[in-house]
Formats: sequence, structure tokens, C-alpha cells
Amino acid sequence: MNKNYTDPLLEEYDDEDINIDFIGIGIKILKKWKPICAIGIICGIIGIVMALHTTTMWTVTATLAPESQRNSSNINTIASRLGIGGLAGNSSSDALNMSYFPQICKSIPFLTSLFDVEVHPNILDAEGNPTKTVTVFDHMIGKDQPMTRKQIRKIEKAKAEGTYVEPDNSKLDIAFLTGAQSLAVSKLSSSISASFDSKNGFTKVNVTMDDPRIATELTDTVLTRLQEYVIAYRTKKAQADLDYYTKMADEAHEKMVAAQAAYASSVDYNRNAILQSVATQKERLRNEASLAADIYSQMAQQRELAKARIQEDKPVYAVVQPASQPRHPITSRKKIVIIWGLLGGFLACAWFGVGLDIVRFLIGSVKERWNEDEEESKEA
Repeated sequence: MNKNYTDPLLEEYDDEDINIDFIGIGIKILKKWKPICAIGIICGIIGIVMALHTTTMWTVTATLAPESQRNSSNINTIASRLGIGGLAGNSSSDALNMSYFPQICKSIPFLTSLFDVEVHPNILDAEGNPTKTVTVFDHMIGKDQPMTRKQIRKIEKAKAEGTYVEPDNSKLDIAFLTGAQSLAVSKLSSSISASFDSKNGFTKVNVTMDDPRIATELTDTVLTRLQEYVIAYRTKKAQADLDYYTKMADEAHEKMVAAQAAYASSVDYNRNAILQSVATQKERLRNEASLAADIYSQMAQQRELAKARIQEDKPVYAVVQPASQPRHPITSRKKIVIIWGLLGGFLACAWFGVGLDIVRFLIGSVKERWNEDEEESKEA
């Protein structure tokens, strides 16, 4: 390609054609300051209307430190000294990592478990104490708010027609949620979030609600429920072992008591007997009592080790940043009004400064091209 080639269309323009006359644009804007201010005020009024219909939201953030992994060498040493290794093992082999917290917070079982949590709206009396208590479920579906006229008329109409049925949300079936329960789950899912920082292992829990006190209390509850969820997971196997060995120890204790009672009765009853059959029976009962005592001793040891295993498997958390009631909302009505007013003023300045000239130029170009095409068609 020839480096000296120049597009003939570009030869029509010189440097003066592409210069922007900022002074001229500024003069045009100053001349139109009245309509610009009017447009800005109109947009500000629109912003006020939108701000009045915007719900103020509050966000509370809390941070959990990584769980501390405990060394199971102590309990393994105790088990080896007692000659029982059934409970020895690595507690962290099937550990539930904290990186699963974001998925847990979005799960339906976890969200529905928060339905019955009682929280206090930020409505205080003269002494600064909350005036009422509501459940998370009632707050999510707006049951704690006064009904609108439309809702009241709808209910009255349904009652008059005999088709009104009082919704029953007391029964919870995760597989078959009611409409109100699905709505509460959806709102909670969008309000509660967790993020895992793989660099330092911290987990942040964020709760966004339309009430600062409810957001704070719910954040504390979410932190507690997350820890309980993982503790239950971690100790599930050890708890099953404890239940099993407790049952076995109780049965062994009953057998031991019965065997010892039978041996004692035989000894007392046949104290002066010299028959070999009696001596054989006493020896058998004595062996059964001794064996029952040994079995009970082993089961009791296994039970105590299972108790120790539960404590060993429990993860320990440190709340680095506890939940604290925010002082400022994340959505500000003043900002909405200011943004709308500034946006309207900016668009008005752009329109009267350059937009109107561009539109006029485009219209003139179209008309000129239209006339040229008509002349060409007439000549043809």
C-alpha cells in the first residue's frame, strides 16, 4: 500500500474544521440558563418522587476467622493406652470447609430455619427500648406492616364471595413451600450473603434489610447458625458413636448387675453346700459376672472416648468483626435527588450546547441529500 496515499474524503477537512469552540458552547449554555435550570428542577422533582418510593436499606457486615484445627494425637494416645482404637482417626479428613459458607447461606434448609427467629424492629419507646417483637418470616412477607387499602378490599371481597381462605404458614415442608414461604425464602436469599477470602481464610457475612436493628440481630443469628451447622456436621460421626456406645454401656451395665446379683444369690443360698454341681454353678456365675463387668468397662471407656471425640471435633471460631448496628444507610434519598437534578442539568447543558446544533446539522444534511437525489432523478 502506498504510504503517500491520502483518502480524498479526508482532504476536504483541515485542522480548523475539527477544532471545538468551547467558548462558543459555553456562551450557548449561558444564554439558555433558564431552560437548563427548569429542566434540572423538573428532574430533581422526579428524583424526589423516586426517593419517596425508595426503601432505605441498611447493611451489616460481620467477619469470622478461620476455624482452628485441633490435633487428635491426644485422644489417639489415650485410646492406644486403653487398647481400643475404634475411635482413632483424623477429624479433619471429612471437614466442612468455611468456603462452603456462601452456599450454606443460600440453601433452603438454612434460610427456612431462620423463619422463627424473633427480631426487634427499630421502633423504640421513650426509654430507648424496642416496643415489639416480630419473626423474620412475618417481616419478610410484610405481615408486620399495615395492609394497604387495595389488600383490605381484596380480602373483604373474597370474604363476601365466600372464597377467602386464611393462609396457613405454620407447617413447613421444604419440598412444597407455600407462596408466602417461597417469597420469604427469595427475599432472605437476596438479603443474606457470605463471601470467603481464600487469601486469609476469613468469611464475611453481609445482611441487608430495611431496618438497621433487624439487620444487626439477624447477622448475629446467621453467624450462630452457621457455627452450629458446621459443628453438627463435624460431630455427627462422633455423636453417632457416643449414642451407640451409650446404649451398649447401658445394656452391659444391666447385664453386669443381673449377673452379679445371680452370683451373689447363688453364693448366699448355697453357702454350706458341698456338691460339685453347686460349685460348678457358682464358678459359672462368677465367670459370667466377671465377663459382664469387663464388657461394661470396655463400653464405658468407649463412651468416654466418644465424648472426648465430640469435644475434639468441635471447630472453634473467632468473630473478628462482630455485628454492629449501622449509623448510615446504603441508600440515601438525598443522593437520589441530587443525582437526578445534576443528571437533568448535565443533559440540558449537553443539549443546548452541542446536541441542538448536531440535530440541526443532521436535519440539514438529510434535506440537502434529499434535494440532490430529487435533482438527479429529474435530470435522469
